[in-house]
Amino acid sequence: MSAAPDRAIDTHAHVYPATHLDRIEALGVDPATTKIARGLGADSTPEDMGERLRWMDTANVETQVLSAMPQGAYGPAAGAAEATRLVNDEYAALLDRYPGRFLAYGSLPLPHAEESIAEVRRVLIAPGFVGITIPTVFPDGATLSDPRLDPIWAELEAQRTVVNIHPTGSGACSHLIADAGLAWVNGAPVEDAIAVLHLLKADVPGRFPSIRFHIAHLGGDLPFLAQRIEDNYEDWGAFPSSPVAALRRMWFDAANFHEPSLALAAETFGATQVMAGSDHPYFQREKYARAFDYVRGSRLGEAERAQVLAGNARAMYGGGADG
Repeated sequence: MSAAPDRAIDTHAHVYPATHLDRIEALGVDPATTKIARGLGADSTPEDMGERLRWMDTANVETQVLSAMPQGAYGPAAGAAEATRLVNDEYAALLDRYPGRFLAYGSLPLPHAEESIAEVRRVLIAPGFVGITIPTVFPDGATLSDPRLDPIWAELEAQRTVVNIHPTGSGACSHLIADAGLAWVNGAPVEDAIAVLHLLKADVPGRFPSIRFHIAHLGGDLPFLAQRIEDNYEDWGAFPSSPVAALRRMWFDAANFHEPSLALAAETFGATQVMAGSDHPYFQREKYARAFDYVRGSRLGEAERAQVLAGNARAMYGGGADG
């Protein structure tokens, strides 16, 4: 992979094979939640992938890291496990078809522990899979602090893997967000932040320190509220250990596109903890290129911009982004 400082790794992108969307709908996933993934040019067809690659080249993006989240396979354990295996296999085929251009996060049949652990062990040995993607919240409202997930966290810890946290479009289970049509406008970054706070409340990063967490959308409002969060730990015992110290050991993708927010996140978490990301296919063509141009034109120093564009992703993935 090119080491040119202007070259980027896009750590936040999605492919939604139509076959996968059909499968999870057959499991009982509401078609209203899969509708947002259809008709976007985000299928795995040669036509859609060809257009994707053209804009990656225009934006000087060497590699995209793909995730099927938020289109997770939910339902009975056996059916969810089968659907998850099939979408991971479809991703593996894409990585093989376009060598060097894509990496992937594997999906899991959450929250089923036995089936998820089996899929972790299967998918992480596949070439090009650099981690696992999980939702911020489950359809039944269960959060990432749920003790049922502890065996899965333990396996992810044993694998020393990257865990990508991605919102679901549930509006953080709030009618104030969902009923107003704000599930993706501000609900998604709200989900990001709430999910991380649940992780910190349950001391998941402290109990499983070898997991490398990748949080979407600059972590929502976490950079803005960092001092308030820390004060609630120091003065009120709101967390078992320093939340800001834990946040500074996580990574945050820059699929936000507002330069002052990028600067705030880099100052709050450290410039080594922020990575380029596009949220493709929800932002395409000129707005796809903007996801990287806004980093290149930011107030960050030259070395910091190079870190955000690619260097930090290589560090987080531990060499897995090198081919």
